[in-house]
Amino acid sequence: MEDKQGYKIVPMLAKEKEMYKFYEFILKQGYSIKIFNKKQDAHLYKYFLPEIREYMFWTFNLGDDKKFKTMDREMQAAVCNNYSCTIFEKEEATIVAFHTGIIFAINNSSKEIEKIKEYEDMLDISKINIDSSKVYKVESSDLESLFIYVITLYKYVMLSKLNKLMEDKDSFDKNRNAFVNFVQEIYSKKITENLAGNKMALDLEHKLGLDKLYIAVDNKFDLLYRNIKLDSHNTMFRIIIILLVVLIIIGTINLGNYLAY
Repeated sequence: MEDKQGYKIVPMLAKEKEMYKFYEFILKQGYSIKIFNKKQDAHLYKYFLPEIREYMFWTFNLGDDKKFKTMDREMQAAVCNNYSCTIFEKEEATIVAFHTGIIFAINNSSKEIEKIKEYEDMLDISKINIDSSKVYKVESSDLESLFIYVITLYKYVMLSKLNKLMEDKDSFDKNRNAFVNFVQEIYSKKITENLAGNKMALDLEHKLGLDKLYIAVDNKFDLLYRNIKLDSHNTMFRIIIILLVVLIIIGTINLGNYLAY
């Protein structure tokens, strides 16, 4: 039986539109982009299904990693900005950063966490009902299990973010697209064909209450959609009434002028 290693995972939240700035920031902190190799990391490559690999581990498809490593920080950050998720590493510490602004620091020291939180566009994660002092602890004997935990935790934090965003009626279209993309790209996708891995993911989803959170977000979406449609219908009805009143007034005036002659 393989020895399990303990991991501490701290979730953070940054501005979604400017993640390339965070990538530059984290590279300046001495982190490097984790480049996965299909041969050296064959166990990881085979474990995850293609759509999950594309979403989580884009560097598997990096043709010339030597050329990539010679790029300056700004150029590397720009490349990362084209992908859904980028993984950074420095010694024993890991940063998993998603394009949605959701970030996980894994096995970082308290001092290192504080440095990361000094990033100028870091947001207060407690605003989306995630405890800012919460540290998620997981024991894993392999990277596959660790990343299943990260993927599941990402779903939880993203649903929490969407649950908060759905309160903003004025940004309904934007938030609706974010919700739909999230469900299609990662939430509804099977992670692996490995039976133990799937069971682990389901157990974690149950523990985190993902189903209930998803239903809450979906219900908010439906309610907001119906209210917007109702408001639109009411607005159109008021416009029609106003036009009818104006037409009646104009008709009355014209009739009065006609009778005056």
